Amino acid sequence: MLLATAAVVHLEGAALAAAERDALAAVLEHERAEHARSDRLLADAPPLSSLVPSIFGEAEAEAEPPPADNSSGRPTPEWASGLGLPEYLFDTPPTVGDGELRHLPASPSERAPLLPTLYLPGFPKAATTWLSNCVQYAFSPVNICGRRAEKWAACTRRYALAPLFTDARAQPSAWKELFFFGGRPPAHPLAYRPDLLELHGPDPTGGPLRNLSLLWPWERQLLGPRRGSASGAELMGRLRAMCAQSVPPQSCLSGGGGDACRAAPRCSVLGTAACEGANWRGVCRGLGAARPQPQLGCTHPACARVAEASAAESGQFSLNCVWSPRLKAVSGRSDAYCAHSLLPWAARGELNASVMDFTPNYICDADAMARIHDSAAERPEAVKFIVVIRDPVARAFSEWSMFALGWNWDPVKNFSAAMAYKLQALQRCNRSLYLNVSRLRQLPTTELAAYLRKCFDYGRATMYATSSMYSACLLHALRYFKREQFLVLRYEDLMAMDAAATLRLLSRFTGLHLDDSTAAKARGKCQPARLRAGKQGKADAPPNAYSSSSPHAAEMLAEAAPQLEAVFAPYNAL
Repeated sequence: MLLATAAVVHLEGAALAAAERDALAAVLEHERAEHARSDRLLADAPPLSSLVPSIFGEAEAEAEPPPADNSSGRPTPEWASGLGLPEYLFDTPPTVGDGELRHLPASPSERAPLLPTLYLPGFPKAATTWLSNCVQYAFSPVNICGRRAEKWAACTRRYALAPLFTDARAQPSAWKELFFFGGRPPAHPLAYRPDLLELHGPDPTGGPLRNLSLLWPWERQLLGPRRGSASGAELMGRLRAMCAQSVPPQSCLSGGGGDACRAAPRCSVLGTAACEGANWRGVCRGLGAARPQPQLGCTHPACARVAEASAAESGQFSLNCVWSPRLKAVSGRSDAYCAHSLLPWAARGELNASVMDFTPNYICDADAMARIHDSAAERPEAVKFIVVIRDPVARAFSEWSMFALGWNWDPVKNFSAAMAYKLQALQRCNRSLYLNVSRLRQLPTTELAAYLRKCFDYGRATMYATSSMYSACLLHALRYFKREQFLVLRYEDLMAMDAAATLRLLSRFTGLHLDDSTAAKARGKCQPARLRAGKQGKADAPPNAYSSSSPHAAEMLAEAAPQLEAVFAPYNAL
């Protein structure tokens, strides 16, 4: 008996070892194929020098950004006294008015979604994640109004709120990048729709939830579970009440569209609905649904229903929105809901909050800026934009390092070759406008938008060259909004500014409340890494930095920089 058992164990061990050898062989084969592909791409890449025109004069090629210090001796305004701000920020206008933007309210007393009024639309790899974290923490209602959430609605100091999403346990988290208005292809299942249902989500205090605090989801997100707070089952029940039915768009409720509009609400195509009825697609076979599933009611378009008896992955828009047996143990039900996006709802003047959307891919997406303007048609002046620009070569190199060296999205492992491919594509997209900034400035808005739409690819990831052509994207954005609605910062200055200077500047521009106490609380989150000494007395490493992934990174940057500086110089001058 013992010998038989030993033989079985030996055979099982041998099978496991063989499986491990096969898996390793598959991985090595994949790596060899990737290396071969990378080698072919490097061999076929056009010379970077062939895409750098020789017509640039020395003055353009050597153009420098404006000085960061107060070298002209211009008097420092009182609000900026002692902050050490660069001179170009002295004209930052203060916010006037309440900054409230409600989406098509039926009346001043009716609650309606509060739309974002504070955007960070660009540019990627220019400290946008760091700045988003700083703003969310420094100007949160916890810091501004205290830890008693029931007082937030009555708080007279303006604070910032991030859009939320939830997992299937109804636990809310903050969105940094919504990507609702653009920054990705129109075919995406959560792409922009003019009624904004996927953006604002269901009313957190609608119907049976009307007696709850206006901001109960943000209370849970910011303060977490506390004594006396809702249990897991209660949270899941609340989300069910919000998501398990759809409502007509605000345009119907505010008097447009008539009875037909109100009688035909849109329903979610996420979750189990992705494989139900007419929504069924071929991919559903691989998810366990060989044929269309029966329709199981209408779910709000910003929500997804996941269920025990359905294709397990069908509704997955995040790793957390999937069915798990643990959900049934918590709620006692065989289905659950996730919310993709939640915004606060309020009557006129009921909340003193600014909603944020920090999606740094918006500004080079022509459709995104037009959509933001359309969403704010009632009060376009309420919208504010914080734009961070960076040395264009350094920004492009940082983005390429992340996607090629860090995340392995880009198979081109040489920076010069990667930039040559991107510039070649831009040149082929429109030869007459390639690096022709004087003509770019003269284009009518429709033609400029068409050029960005065709050649800048929605401002998506890996657009290393065009996402460093800041002026082309800003030129289009300024066709929709006034210059005073933009706070444009140089990354190099932002990373050298003390937290007190950054917070004072942001407060002045946005109207968010700041006093000495809140500034002191936020110092750790808003002090740049290079100014913050670590435990060993050294500056902390910057977040999301991938250039050190290659020992040849500095060499590759030095090789490409002179030619790329010539490419970006006229855009810098524009």
